Amino acid sequence: MAAPKSQACFLLTVLFVGFSCAFVNSSGRFGRSCPRTVTRAAAADRPVVAVVGANGRTGSLAVEAIAKGGLAKARALTRSGNWQPEDASINQEQFEVGQADVTDASSLAAAFAGVAAVVFAAAYSRGKTKPQDVDNAGLVNCAKAVLEQGVERLVVVSSASVTRPYAPVGILLNTIGSGVLSEKLEGEDKVKELFEGSESSYTIVRPGGLTMEPPAGFVELQFNQGDTYVGSVPRADVAAVCAVAASDPLNSGANKTFEMFKGRGRSPLLPWYRGKTRYMVGGVSDCSAMLARLRPDKEVYDIPGALPIGLADFEMVWARPK
Repeated sequence: MAAPKSQACFLLTVLFVGFSCAFVNSSGRFGRSCPRTVTRAAAADRPVVAVVGANGRTGSLAVEAIAKGGLAKARALTRSGNWQPEDASINQEQFEVGQADVTDASSLAAAFAGVAAVVFAAAYSRGKTKPQDVDNAGLVNCAKAVLEQGVERLVVVSSASVTRPYAPVGILLNTIGSGVLSEKLEGEDKVKELFEGSESSYTIVRPGGLTMEPPAGFVELQFNQGDTYVGSVPRADVAAVCAVAASDPLNSGANKTFEMFKGRGRSPLLPWYRGKTRYMVGGVSDCSAMLARLRPDKEVYDIPGALPIGLADFEMVWARPK
């Protein structure tokens, strides 16, 4: 006997809900199989995203971007334990404040307790801290704490040109920054090693030259992989990308490393490199879609070396019979 139309509709609804993803599970974590959807009104149900280095210019903007994004509650972590938003539209229900010092590993366990994601926006301060202590060892401390606390994601604010120490920008930044790019790269590599085979994921964002200009917006931004181009980018856009990478229900940036800059005004990072890249993503208004088009790090390999002629070429020359 055929079921009444009302029963059929009910069954279809149940099936639809069962196969749909609410994206945030009942514990407040980001996930793909869960019974409830996050809304802006349900602040208590939102997962928490912690931002390390929240008193920095990019870190502070990242806290505000997460708070206003609606998918998560922000936790501003600073060495002093104090933070206030500059945006008056952000209210106390959208963020919380905690204390953490990346050079003190013991301070991170409590700071990361119960969070779904961590954004690492800390950076060394000239005359006060050293790159090896913050951008390298401090990042590694955070990565280890993320794994120990079972945090789902780590989003890292790094820098373009970290793999290009012989590029003009690389020489400049490493010279005036006490080898900061080299320390950032070493920290990146250690994060990838630590996360290998774990249930947590990383996203490494390498912005170009940071400015305090108004945000350009996602459609004006370009993402690239392989560290072959450079350009300027507003800090507000970097913060917005970090907020999406940390709270995107699909986790589209998982285990990906990329550079970002405004499409207009970009230039090759290596003066001798003028070729096209298959890894460029741009002209898209949705950041999650941009992240999804990037490739996992293991699939990024056919990129030029640091020098015009690679070591293999030198080896071939020396190996030729006299």
